[in-house]
Amino acid sequence: MIRKHIAILLLLLSVSPLYSDSELVMDAAFFKKFNSVSIIARDEYLEGYLNSIIIGRGKIRSVTESERYRKKFRVTVESTDSVRYNHKFTFFLFLDNKDTADLLTVDSEFEFKGQFMGYTPVNTKRNAYIIDAVLMDASTVIE
Repeated sequence: MIRKHIAILLLLLSVSPLYSDSELVMDAAFFKKFNSVSIIARDEYLEGYLNSIIIGRGKIRSVTESERYRKKFRVTVESTDSVRYNHKFTFFLFLDNKDTADLLTVDSEFEFKGQFMGYTPVNTKRNAYIIDAVLMDASTVIE
């Protein structure tokens, strides 16, 4: 009985987030570390960051009207950092401001900060996810 409790405790400790910061930066270093997390534990790893602040970047794929999280617009951004580690992370960023949505252009580089609202695994390999976030701050990268 005690061995069972110890095993459960060790399992919980092994799948708890390796970062405990209030901000999660989803850059190349994150994806490298995420790649080392076992496939079974990846959902739990992301679960530990729900409602925290995430920072990411990628290419804008679309800007559409979408009613979710009480926001009027959804910006779809594909992570450019995740591809290096054979992952595909797509961010659904939700915002209210029409002027901001109108300024965004497809295929431009985009950096953002937002509240991590949820995640959806896209396949059973757990190397592709859709991340929902409410946009707080953003900028396009001028090259």
